[in-house]
Amino acid sequence: MSTQQERSLRTRKKLVDATLSCLQDYGYAGASLSRILDRAGVSRGAWSHHYETKRAMVADSAKALLAIALEEAREVGSHLASEAPDLETILEEVWNRFYQGPYRDVWVEFNVACRTDADLRIRLTPVIEGFFDELDAIWRSRLPDAATYAMAKDLLDLSLYLLRGMAIQSLSLDRPDHYRHLRQAWASIIRHTAASIP
Repeated sequence: MSTQQERSLRTRKKLVDATLSCLQDYGYAGASLSRILDRAGVSRGAWSHHYETKRAMVADSAKALLAIALEEAREVGSHLASEAPDLETILEEVWNRFYQGPYRDVWVEFNVACRTDADLRIRLTPVIEGFFDELDAIWRSRLPDAATYAMAKDLLDLSLYLLRGMAIQSLSLDRPDHYRHLRQAWASIIRHTAASIP
């Protein structure tokens, strides 16, 4: 790789990191281009060599965030390969890694922005679809038996959507003990459902 390519990659990484940081601190509406560039230490002229629009940079930032999430999901997925995975532990691990803190905050900003910004939604849709395709491949690799995978897929997807809704609610209603109780109840429901399937 040439020195120029290396410099370009470093600059793009600084811009992506600054975008994610500003999205967490200020939200999508408050993460102005000038604010992001100040945080990245990149001039507007240098920025324009890498991105045509702020939306394109946000889409790149979403890819970077989801790439990190996939690496962490592979670690969580390794628990599913065990003979008797501890569902409560898995749910708590997923909750703490993905549905609290910076990851949750930035993910909420992406989704809220897509509600009113059609161009951003068009850019992010294939990124998000690709993430879920990769996530599905992780589950499939950890549950290679087709019957087991078919049984588990809906429960896994439902679990993620349940946690996502809980994470959004936790932004306005901070009740950690209540949410923990609900996650434990959901783990019990999963075990009961799995046990009832021949």
